[in-house]
Parts: sequence; structure tokens; C-alpha cells
Amino acid sequence: EQMLQDGLAPNVVTFSAMIDACAKCGNVVRAEVWHEKMIACGIAPNAHSYSAIINACTKAGGEGGAEIAEQWLDRSENAGVESDVVIYSAVIDACGKAGDAERALRVFQRMRAKGLKPHIVAYAALARPFAYRGDWIKVESIRQSMAADGVAMNEFFLYAQLLAYAVARPRQHDRAEQCFRDALSAGMVANDHVVGALVRAVGRGRCVELMNELC
Repeated sequence: EQMLQDGLAPNVVTFSAMIDACAKCGNVVRAEVWHEKMIACGIAPNAHSYSAIINACTKAGGEGGAEIAEQWLDRSENAGVESDVVIYSAVIDACGKAGDAERALRVFQRMRAKGLKPHIVAYAALARPFAYRGDWIKVESIRQSMAADGVAMNEFFLYAQLLAYAVARPRQHDRAEQCFRDALSAGMVANDHVVGALVRAVGRGRCVELMNELC
């Protein structure tokens, strides 16, 4: 604001930095205000500025955050901005944190329809809301699609898959153990989050046995 008052000309990088700052605080309203100020100054938003607002929606969380994030995706495309995997992943992440699995899947499919290849961040974000509800069948299906795309699993996806087995009723302890074995044999490292999900899936005693055997 001081820059504007001093008559200095901001550019899209300047405004995107302000939107980023609002995003880190989860302040969607302020992020939107800076976006509108940018347009009022005759500066066209780019993929980064739209992504920053969507990240603010993710940070804010809640069902409303997921809906608003998708609306901003719509706005970016209507404005002719070339959306990339980063923007779509941010929307999917917002949906995941809101527990809106169906919206996350819809956005993911929309990304695929654009000819964009998802990376591991997008896949992990998509798996998360299904994992929270214990839908291990869907999470396994997502993992199969990921493998078909040649995308390797990481600790975030492993955590989601183990969590799905843990939350499922009945609990899928055998599948969780095999998943953990396969991941470690492929060179994965079991971080605290992964171990925590494994404990929930197979029990503390069996988790200790597996850690002693495999780690």
C-alpha cells in the first residue's frame, strides 16, 4: 500500500508476494482483496497469483475452503490462464483437508482431461480424504493409477494408505503390513507419521516387531 501511495508501479510479482503472505495466514479475504487491487491496477493475474489464492483456501480449511478453491480454479481458466499441475494439486489439497473426497476426485479428473500428468503431490492429496473415511479400496485404486503413470510412492502416500487400512472397519491389518513391507523393500523410510499410521493399523506390538525386522 505504501508503494502505491508513493506512486511506484507494482507488477504481478509484487502483488503475488502480497497474496502469498495472506495465504500463509489462511486469510482468504485479504488474498482476494489484493487480487482485485492487482486487476484494478491493470495487471493481469498469472498462474502463480491464482495458485496463491487457492493456497489461502487450503490453509483456511473447512468445506467452504474447498468450494472457494474450485471457484478460483474456474476463474483462472475463464481468464485464459494456463492452469498447471501445481494449481490443480492445490485445489485437490484444499478438498482433501476439507474431507471432500468427491470434489477432490472431480478436480483430479478435470486435470487429467486437460492432458496434465499428475505428480505424487496430486496423488497423495487425492488419496487423503478417502483414507480419512477408511476407503482402502479407493486408495488402492489410486495407487494402481499412480503406478500406471510411472509415479513412485512417497511417505505422504504411504501414510494415507496405511491410514485407510487403520480407519477401515473391519481394520485391514494384513494389507497394512504387506503395504509397509513393500514400501520399505522399495527403499522408503518410515517417518513418525508412517509409524503412527502403522500402529493404528496393526497394533503397537506388531508394529514394534515389524520395525525391528525391517528397519
